[in-house]
Amino acid sequence: MPTADLVLEGGGVKGSGLVGAITALVERDDPYTFARVAGTSAGAIVASLLAAGIAPPEIKTIMDELDFSKFEDEPKVFAHAPHLGAAFGLLLREGMYLGDFLRNWIADTLAAHGVRTWADLKDDDPGSALPPERRYKLVVIVSDVSRGLMLRLPWDYEALLGVDADTQSVADAVRASASIPFFFEPMRMEVDPAITGHSHIVCTDGGMLSNYPIDIFDRHDDTASRWPTLGVKLSARTSVSTDTWSPDATDFQLAKSLLATMMGAHDRVHVADPAFASRTVFVDTTGFSATDFTLSAADKTTLFTSGHTSAQRFLNVWDWAKWKAGDYASLLNPHAVLPGSGSASGAVGGKQ
Repeated sequence: MPTADLVLEGGGVKGSGLVGAITALVERDDPYTFARVAGTSAGAIVASLLAAGIAPPEIKTIMDELDFSKFEDEPKVFAHAPHLGAAFGLLLREGMYLGDFLRNWIADTLAAHGVRTWADLKDDDPGSALPPERRYKLVVIVSDVSRGLMLRLPWDYEALLGVDADTQSVADAVRASASIPFFFEPMRMEVDPAITGHSHIVCTDGGMLSNYPIDIFDRHDDTASRWPTLGVKLSARTSVSTDTWSPDATDFQLAKSLLATMMGAHDRVHVADPAFASRTVFVDTTGFSATDFTLSAADKTTLFTSGHTSAQRFLNVWDWAKWKAGDYASLLNPHAVLPGSGSASGAVGGKQ
């Protein structure tokens, strides 16, 4: 049973695509187990469920049963004027929706599986080269817009926030990572004023700084990695897409376009590098918006199937030994056929 670390890209409501890819990775004849998982936004949500020990089939059920429209929570005073509530939220709270349902749903789901604080996600790995403050099963990316910093939680709690990671809520960190700008009110975290100069910081979607942190678990010493880091990206492997062109007819549309450009620019460099692209499952989610909170059951099935199929194609060419040898070109075959449907060789990936 091979081991891998796993990194999941953010993508709003498109998380079912991530679940489909993970399902393919764990249901093969020699299934993967994941030592550590990391993610941003929707990737952080799915990664937290996986780190809590929830099996992919159950994660699929959780996502299928989730009514995304409940994420559009507004103050009760605007119950009879929802559009007015969203407008006031954007003007007065920097986000159309409160984000309370999102946070409470994450907290309740994790708590049902024994995870509340980061102490519940300690990683007991005697062979790890990581320092003690980084030995956790989960890492989520958060943007600290108060200071213009990228936070890797729980890694940066002590050094950058002055608090003990083991006492902090996992759900709060995931909620912060998933705080899509303009849509959700930014998350405020209490911190040590001696470190930050203030009693709290303001956090938003980690995708503002890194939506796909594929290199987060990579070693930078002279010791060989024990296993690979695999990633799942919610986009087709293309350099430029005309499907995302926007006329920016309004100020809000322009703001969203600027945000999307910023969120994608940092990680596009990674995707262009064969060393990163060759260990990435690219899930085509064309036609789906990250903020379509009216996603139907059929839409979720389509996303799941796309993720599952994409991961099967990836596994049919993936080879850990070839990747370590730097033979990235042979792992980037876009025409790889699915197992059982052609002559492509099986994968030999992920062994320590």
